[in-house]
Amino acid sequence: MKCFNNKWIIILLIVCFVCLLANCVVVYCYRSVFGSCISREISDWNLFMIIFNGIITTVLAVVNICAIIKINSTLDNNSEKRHIKNMLFESQTILAKMRLDDYNLVKHLINEIKVSIFKKRLSSDMIEQLKKKLMEIDESILYKNQNLHATPFLHPVIKKLVEQINDFVNKVKLRNGIETKDEEDLLQTLSLFQNLMEFYIISQLARGSKVQQYISDNQNEMDCTISCMYDYARELNELLEEENKKNEE
Repeated sequence: MKCFNNKWIIILLIVCFVCLLANCVVVYCYRSVFGSCISREISDWNLFMIIFNGIITTVLAVVNICAIIKINSTLDNNSEKRHIKNMLFESQTILAKMRLDDYNLVKHLINEIKVSIFKKRLSSDMIEQLKKKLMEIDESILYKNQNLHATPFLHPVIKKLVEQINDFVNKVKLRNGIETKDEEDLLQTLSLFQNLMEFYIISQLARGSKVQQYISDNQNEMDCTISCMYDYARELNELLEEENKKNEE
């Protein structure tokens, strides 16, 4: 469509140039009527106005045609962009729904585990169920970083949490004494994972540079969680760096 429009614009510009050239020749020839002084004959001026109007009409007609083509091209481009944006919005909605389904299940399991720990009634089945879901999330494409081959966003904390779950389950099965520190560490990692998952879901819905700039400029006019997203992201990144350093050690 763009090539088609450009081709016809070039043709119209050539036609316009030819018309202008022809009118310029007519005007040049008509100068002999006036000679070195201004004519006082009304007929001469009428003829001059006819030629002048012909030039203006030709130029305006070509300009109008070019403007119409440009407007149609812009409307086509805007329509195509709207279609693309609508498709992306639908895709984003589906992705957000899938992530929310995962989050609701993980949140339910984490809350149940927390309650069970506090009541000293933790069952290995419940924590194994959480472990299975964590491994599914870790392998899912829903939680990737910007680079497809980079480490998934939630991988470091999932790795640590799965290791803690394995140790915890082994102690439960072997009926070894579970220390308070083990419970506190597990609860802390569970809370960290839940916070990370919440942050990931929210941040994916507000990734655009214009959206982030709007959030930065209007922090006092929106939800506090969204307005504090930058500070929240920095704190979470610091926690992730600490976790990565610990895992490397």
